Amino acid sequence: MPFRLPRLPLLWLSTALVLRLAGETLPEPPSTAKTILERFLERSRTTPDRVAEQRHLCFRHSVTEELGADGRVKEQKLREFEVEFLGDVQHLKLLKLDGKTPSDRESRRELSKDAEMKRKYAERSEKARPRGPDFIDEKIIRRYSFVTNGVETVRGRKAYVLKFRPLPGLEAKETAERAMNQLAGRLWIDAEEFELVRVEAHLDQPLSLFGGIVATIERLDFEVERERNPDGFWFNAHFGSYAEGRKLFSPFRIRSRIEQDRFRSVETGPAIPSADGTSSR
Repeated sequence: MPFRLPRLPLLWLSTALVLRLAGETLPEPPSTAKTILERFLERSRTTPDRVAEQRHLCFRHSVTEELGADGRVKEQKLREFEVEFLGDVQHLKLLKLDGKTPSDRESRRELSKDAEMKRKYAERSEKARPRGPDFIDEKIIRRYSFVTNGVETVRGRKAYVLKFRPLPGLEAKETAERAMNQLAGRLWIDAEEFELVRVEAHLDQPLSLFGGIVATIERLDFEVERERNPDGFWFNAHFGSYAEGRKLFSPFRIRSRIEQDRFRSVETGPAIPSADGTSSR
């Protein structure tokens, strides 16, 4: 009679092997959301030093759409930029506007926007506050309560998922703070480097401006997704948003999307070709 392994021990052996392999590929999750966030904040405090070293180029594709009541696009604005990141300053060059080469006037207008952005960045840096990724920092994190929500894979990397809700009784001096006080959603934190990988958020309830006389935002959803370059820098690769409400007596529905890709080091990367095949540098 041929020898056969008992089925039950074989099952135990297979299960143990699977668990061991999983333990080698999946991160060991920290015990609490607080632990994950503390690691994230520890990492974010070094962001200014890392940002100061960056010298990169990329393409930025921007789409803004005004929608009708039936959800169809009424008006669309397409922009394509070359973006140069030098430290925490961005230099924009408008390559295409609605699929066409921009006029000198349109290009000057974009340069004016770029100059205004530089001014705001300079003012922000003078405040010397703790900074994380360029849209979130420690002060914002402290406005919410968090709970763990598992581990997922984002762009090929494992990430801890945290659900968040605003803490009760938060003060708000500005409209932006009032909006933040009503946001809920999820964060994805990279399991290896504890960088912010993704954010999904939405308004829990409508937001009224000046008692609803000026405007009311009935719905606001947005998402941000970040990506790690091979050289170790993290960038905002995708931003999407949808806003719906009323401004004075007119309803509005706005959808926007920004994609950034083809990042290259200024020192070592090749020139980025524009849409017509010519070099943009």
